[in-house]
Amino acid sequence: MEMSKEVKDRIVKYLNDTRFVVLATVNNDQSPVLRSLGSFAADGYTIYFSTQKNSKKVEQIQENPKIVLFFQHENQELSSFVNVSVHGTAEVIAEPAEIGRAIQQLSSRNPRFKERAEKGELQDTAIYKVDARELKVLDFSKGIGAAAVEVIAV
Repeated sequence: MEMSKEVKDRIVKYLNDTRFVVLATVNNDQSPVLRSLGSFAADGYTIYFSTQKNSKKVEQIQENPKIVLFFQHENQELSSFVNVSVHGTAEVIAEPAEIGRAIQQLSSRNPRFKERAEKGELQDTAIYKVDARELKVLDFSKGIGAAAVEVIAV
């Protein structure tokens, strides 16, 4: 069943209204690694994020690009609690038009990112694109347990 535009728009708004996301990768021993990211933006179900090129997450993504980004708002009431997991493959982007699109999206959330780009200060920054292949939406307003979970293939 196709998702309505209203539902899609509501999910994308939720993604963009999230302050920090949790990025899940795996170490070379296949153990999970979680960390918070503040530099991200959702363009539909495409997520852009940036990080320092010499960070451990870059190394982990090179080894295994399958990642999860976890979006959750703070201070939610339990009866209407919502979070969204975006499952996809992270790829560093290098094509100029795609980099421009990513910078535009990231700058819309963080004007400092735009300033850094305009000053040429992104040489040590890797910009990633994640095209969602699956969304997992937990919404307690729909019930608890399995009733609260919707898995959406994208």
